[in-house]
Amino acid sequence: MVPVGTPKQQAMLAALALAPGTALSLARLTDTLWDQDIPARSASIVRTYAWRLRRLLATSGAEDELLVTAGDGYRLVVPSSAVDTSRAEELGAVAQEALTSGDAHRARHVLSEALGLWTGEPLAGVPGLFAEHSRSWLDELHTALTEQYLEAELRLGHYYEVQPRLTAMIAEHPMRERLYVLLMRALHGMGRQVDALRVFHDARRTLVEAHGIDPGAELVELHERILRGDDAAPRAEPPVVVPSPAEPPAGAWRPTPAQLPPDLPDFTGRADQLTALREVLTAADRATPAVVAITGMSGVGKTSLAVHLAHGLRERYPDGQLHADLGDLDQVGDPLTGPELLEVLLTGLGVPSNRLPERLAERRGLWRSLVDGRRMLIVLDNVFDAAQIRDALPGTPGCAVLITSRARLDGLPLLTQVSLEVFTPDEALGLVRQCVGAHRVAAEPAGALDLVTACGLLPLAVRIVASRLAARPHWTLASMVERLRDERRRIAELRAGPLAIEAVFEVAYRQLPEPLAGDFVLLATVAGAEFTLPEAAAVLGVDPAEAEARLEGLVDASILDDTFTGRFRVHELLVAFGRSRDRDPADEAAALDRLLSLLVATARNAFAHAVPGDPTGDVLGTRSPAGAGLPIADLRAAREWASSVGDTVVSACARGVEIGTAPLLSTAVDLLIAMSPFTAEAGARRLDVAAANLTKAVARLPEPMGPGRREHHRTVGRAEFLASTVALRTATHADVEAHARRAVDAATAGDDPVILRQALNNLGLAAQLRHDYLLAVRCFDRSAELARQLGHGSGAVTSSLNSAHAMLRGGDPANVLAVCESALALAREMGDASGIGYALYVLGLANQALERHEAAAERFTACVESCLAAGIRERAAHALYRLAETLLALGRAEEAETEALSALRLCEELGTRRDQANALLVLGRALAALGRSADAVARLDQAHLLFVDLELPEADDAIRAIEELTR
Repeated sequence: MVPVGTPKQQAMLAALALAPGTALSLARLTDTLWDQDIPARSASIVRTYAWRLRRLLATSGAEDELLVTAGDGYRLVVPSSAVDTSRAEELGAVAQEALTSGDAHRARHVLSEALGLWTGEPLAGVPGLFAEHSRSWLDELHTALTEQYLEAELRLGHYYEVQPRLTAMIAEHPMRERLYVLLMRALHGMGRQVDALRVFHDARRTLVEAHGIDPGAELVELHERILRGDDAAPRAEPPVVVPSPAEPPAGAWRPTPAQLPPDLPDFTGRADQLTALREVLTAADRATPAVVAITGMSGVGKTSLAVHLAHGLRERYPDGQLHADLGDLDQVGDPLTGPELLEVLLTGLGVPSNRLPERLAERRGLWRSLVDGRRMLIVLDNVFDAAQIRDALPGTPGCAVLITSRARLDGLPLLTQVSLEVFTPDEALGLVRQCVGAHRVAAEPAGALDLVTACGLLPLAVRIVASRLAARPHWTLASMVERLRDERRRIAELRAGPLAIEAVFEVAYRQLPEPLAGDFVLLATVAGAEFTLPEAAAVLGVDPAEAEARLEGLVDASILDDTFTGRFRVHELLVAFGRSRDRDPADEAAALDRLLSLLVATARNAFAHAVPGDPTGDVLGTRSPAGAGLPIADLRAAREWASSVGDTVVSACARGVEIGTAPLLSTAVDLLIAMSPFTAEAGARRLDVAAANLTKAVARLPEPMGPGRREHHRTVGRAEFLASTVALRTATHADVEAHARRAVDAATAGDDPVILRQALNNLGLAAQLRHDYLLAVRCFDRSAELARQLGHGSGAVTSSLNSAHAMLRGGDPANVLAVCESALALAREMGDASGIGYALYVLGLANQALERHEAAAERFTACVESCLAAGIRERAAHALYRLAETLLALGRAEEAETEALSALRLCEELGTRRDQANALLVLGRALAALGRSADAVARLDQAHLLFVDLELPEADDAIRAIEELTR
């Protein structure tokens, strides 16, 4: 298998492969790759992709060139049989001929080969409308071939084998009449005429309700034939099951109860817990019954562990094993009471129902008398609370009681209580191997890990998805991961026959008292998977003491997990379940407003330590009163807080986008701006995604008239400024400039000078990226002037240094030295670590431009040391690859390689793609200087691809370097 590069490069190859031998023009390829917003350099990018694809296809071993130029476009020269889609269509035609001639065996064989060409979702990861339309067509082709295959199976009389599959396919494709025809024939062949007729009525109701049309002629004719008793299909006999001679006659009384449910044949993991529980339950010379409990959240595998353990102890308890499920998922109403449980246990011992005592004390006495002196194991599953089972505890030391419960069972004479956690990754993967086969896991190791991670390592969820995959051998593990990716569908996807995550969560939810049930939904919906006590108090709108009491109630019910570090966690699947419950939109919006207000007020306090003297913090989140946030002692505490709060910030911003009101969006935007000094701590990539979603949501807000207009412009300006800042790290210079220009316009209209200053700075950086140094200097100088007017000394230093950097890039290095030395002195006087690092960096660039390489190396080295000490990692990364450039100019290629590698690792951690490309470019040149041409070309190739994706002119530098090495 040949890797084919980026998603757009994959899209280009897919378009050519789906039209083998056909020339696709440049215009058509451009439309395929970009649905809209076609970049100015699209023709160059398409040619670059073609060049890269030729190189990749050359590694396939073909003697002739596979991708050839055709006019202004390209053609893929391969036989149609080499393309899976064409091969599948050809096999489908062969199978139809075989069916027409009556050769169902050949048809089934051919169709098995055709369906085997699908190994997962077609064109997975390929973006755009072209890929979407192609996937729809390929799904239709797969379904049509599957119908042919099932037709062949029916003609061979395999009714029992195809009936479950047809039922599942109808659930996925309820409008395909052919599937109903096939299912009716299968049921009729099994002798289930009534069920076959019911399928017809279900089909007619579905078609009429959905489209107002009656069933087609084939379906109606089959219905009439079954009604007349015509042979729609020959009968098939179901497999005969011969009972074991050792099996007692139905209804026979067993003197020794053996009520344990079947053990799981693929039970996996839990070795430590099994050892600990078995040690207690097998201890000799006990003076009291062995009572143990397994607790944990719904779906964590309490029952599976208890049943597996109990089966392994049967010989230790030869007088019988009783089992009572006190929380049956089908149970309606309240949990079993103590007297009702005793009734279940006593009848299990053979006491007739009409002989049971009425009074609780008499039942308890009879129960304890009957088990006295016996060695019995009693498994009490899904216990609600201690009071429910206290009367059912035996008095004889020979007995043992194994309890499972979501709640911690304080007040019972427990010898041990095991709190069950989710699987480890190895345990979860072990279960998947058991269910779907080790070969499928070995074929997709990354997909398998993604799969169990998407299940939150919850055993029931892992079992459900593994069961679904086992029933669908043509599905890839990655395709199942894709189905679970959408949180809104995840709970619905976690269902396989009688197993359903929603059902077990629903039981736990119904048993929560008010207000805890409502609290859980509000916390899951607004706060997400992890939060602190102050955050929970804000969401619930109560004081911290009241919030703590309610959270403890949810911890006791195994809905929340107390981490003992001041944070509470909710399992991600419980979060998805909570968000699927009905709730009051006004309550949710008010709760989110309180949480965002707390977060932005605290972020303001942290911001003041990260950027002292910057007035930005003073204008953010002004709807939250001063002093409303949590106290932050110093910069270290600010970073620790930012590191811990990332999940909550992202979740709160996402909910703000979903609700979409102007006040919530405004506060969320301010929050992300206040978090900007802490992107590394809070998670840059996820904050960038949150910022992009917020910017789009703000752009959808209608512009109000009257007093709210200025506030609207401020929100828009801040969102666009935030987007331009993110784009500087991750996107193209055109994106940076577009967002920055909109930010400047909106901040001007909204009279928001603090944000205007920063937006002008970003606009200058965008102009510098496209080598418009005059515009860059104008923007930076205006930004510096605004900073001075606002009394922001460090901001003035930064903008002045930006201006100096632009002058340097514009070809005026000599005048830059004095500006930078002055700025360095001022930054040191103010204790501005960021300004010091930046001044050293620009001084290094100026000396580099003047070919004073030793002085440049000294400045870059000092910049790296200063920035790393201050935690300014992005600037340190810049200085590292510039240092590598300088060392290369000094002829010290080995040192250059070391520094370039350090820069690359740091850029990858930060997720700054433009800087990654620059580091790769320098690294490639260093490797070339060391004579390692192959390694150099590989690194330059990576740099080129990144520059192309970012639409930066440095892509031409990378190509020239590659060409020089490959001549």
